[in-house]
Amino acid sequence: MIFFILASTALNIVGSIFLLTGIAKVIEPWKFTQHITKLNLVSPKLTIPVALTFTAIESALGIALILGVFPTVIMPVSILLLFGLSMLTYWSTSTGKTEDCGCYNGLLKITPTQSLILNAIYIFLLIFGEFFGKYQPTILWQWLVVLITFIISYALAAGSLEYMQENGRPFIDFTPLKENRMWQIEWLGEDSKSLMSGSVIVVFMSPECSQCKHWLGVLKLVQWQDNLPAIVGLIDTENIQAGQDFVDKYFLNFPVVAVDKKFYRKLKIEVVPTAVLLEDGVIQEKWIGLMPMWFINKIK
Repeated sequence: MIFFILASTALNIVGSIFLLTGIAKVIEPWKFTQHITKLNLVSPKLTIPVALTFTAIESALGIALILGVFPTVIMPVSILLLFGLSMLTYWSTSTGKTEDCGCYNGLLKITPTQSLILNAIYIFLLIFGEFFGKYQPTILWQWLVVLITFIISYALAAGSLEYMQENGRPFIDFTPLKENRMWQIEWLGEDSKSLMSGSVIVVFMSPECSQCKHWLGVLKLVQWQDNLPAIVGLIDTENIQAGQDFVDKYFLNFPVVAVDKKFYRKLKIEVVPTAVLLEDGVIQEKWIGLMPMWFINKIK
């Protein structure tokens, strides 16, 4: 009896993890999409469909494990998935393609080693659940719940991504950089004072970010026009000289401040470029990855 309870608990734990990570990807699918892009294993045209499909599968697997749907198939599939993801994590992080596994989509900050250890624990729990669990035959309503979870997860993730692409900001924002909030002086110290009056666009960038380089030409044009907000760039490097080298390399006409990487983590900047439009120090809009077309159309 005790082994049956432990087995059910083990599967509920792993199922809940799958479901939570799936939900995290549904809320912020652009992060997972960017992670897949870095892996460079699929065609750019397939990146979004692959990200959305994986998100839906992950959520559906979580529900299937919790409900005990067809365990003789679902559990081996889950074990193989975790094993494959572990190999992918080891390869991508050891080759420098990614910094982490991308599994938790920013929900949990862990090192690659910690990710591999957690995956090993999940695999152990699944094996334990498969050998010691006692399961009833799967009935129709359970299959329907799994199928509905797959469809809803895919649709919500697609909708969340479309909203981001159309509006340049997430539908649900968990970061300190939210609309109608004040920019905090302590975030940049003395450098924050110039942001507290007038219209200013603060752009979070990284020297290694290819998309950031596409933004630079537009930002330089914006800086030249008096009727548009001023531009202030931030790059995640502690080396002040590296910041100046970045300015010189791209002939930037706007100020760039080099900041500690911890600053990006504090403000939960996980995708670059990210920009915020300030009016007298109040955040009016937030753009992640894409500059909205209405603003681009204002540039002469």
